Amino acid sequence: MWNAVAYFENLQKKLKLTKTGYKFCRVTGINYLEEILSSSPAEKNFFAVNDVDDGVTIQKGGGFFQRRAIVVFILKKYNVTDLAEREVRLNETRLICDKLMAKLLKDSNDIPELMFLDKTRIPYKEVPGYFATGTCGKYFIFTIEEPKNLIHNQDDWD
Repeated sequence: MWNAVAYFENLQKKLKLTKTGYKFCRVTGINYLEEILSSSPAEKNFFAVNDVDDGVTIQKGGGFFQRRAIVVFILKKYNVTDLAEREVRLNETRLICDKLMAKLLKDSNDIPELMFLDKTRIPYKEVPGYFATGTCGKYFIFTIEEPKNLIHNQDDWD
């Protein structure tokens, strides 16, 4: 199974816009941004990956696949009374997300584990209004469909 957290932690260290000044975090979804909220007083910028293994098992072409959803967050703190500052910070998160998606799409041709990346649809959203104590940003969601062995083995059962 492809390790999205390790992949994006490596990208955070290599992308010029995020290699300094961004704290890499693991989170369990938009409703539970644990590391971001606990690091909030000391940190200003966050590069976070959802480490929850949510998905669905599907049948395609006679085989079974596990479709996993991966969520990547790019977040920056801003002065909530300064909408011009928010716009500048939001534009940076938009640019970073575009660069990450471009790298992910390129790597899907070079990294065998990414060959099952669904390139037809990568939704993204901006975080709403006053979020996580004055944080703005963007996140994107993509899916990977990995082959899944669901062959019944009677030896597993009493």
